[in-house]
Amino acid sequence: MSTQKRNNQTVPRAAKRARFAAQEKKPGGASPVVLIAGLVVALVLIGGTVFALTRPSPASTESPADVPLQELNSSTTSWDVQLATTATSGHDPYPLAVAEDGIVRFPLSTFDDYQAHHYTYMHEGGAVEFFVLKSKDGVVRAAFNACDVCFQSKKGYTQDGDEVICNNCGRRFPADQINVVNGGCNPSPLQRTVEGDTLVIQVEDILSGVKYF
Repeated sequence: MSTQKRNNQTVPRAAKRARFAAQEKKPGGASPVVLIAGLVVALVLIGGTVFALTRPSPASTESPADVPLQELNSSTTSWDVQLATTATSGHDPYPLAVAEDGIVRFPLSTFDDYQAHHYTYMHEGGAVEFFVLKSKDGVVRAAFNACDVCFQSKKGYTQDGDEVICNNCGRRFPADQINVVNGGCNPSPLQRTVEGDTLVIQVEDILSGVKYF
């Protein structure tokens, strides 16, 4: 083969090699290994972010069983109000009264302020409302937040000093007559007993008031 012919074949090959080398050295190019590694890192970061956002907080996993019964019945918690619903109008849900072994218990000291403390007992998705107060004679009394006359209005009672007022008809009743006078527009009595320093209310007595709500 002549020298000129060999030279003609060598030039195109050299040009191809030069173009190939130039392509490998282009800026911004990345090997498949680098691309795959970057994708794996991105997926790990995304997965960690999703887990952190969806993981429940310790407060959201707390259940009623984790909170002492006295705290449940003290109107100091926030989650118990959220669990309750209203049976009467004009107010936010009352604190939830929680039973243990068929009994709802309250520390008597809760009522030393002589104020009416309203509660909600939930039964089969329905709310039964009642209130407890200590009258000036030192007796702790309890009644449903309803009466035999105005219960269909579902407005309940509020307190004004030593009296409770029917929010429907406006009649006023002495606090020391609760659990004593029954019928008419008087607050319907709720049976209760005192055991030591605890007020005790049977669930079966609370359920006797379902008819009012």
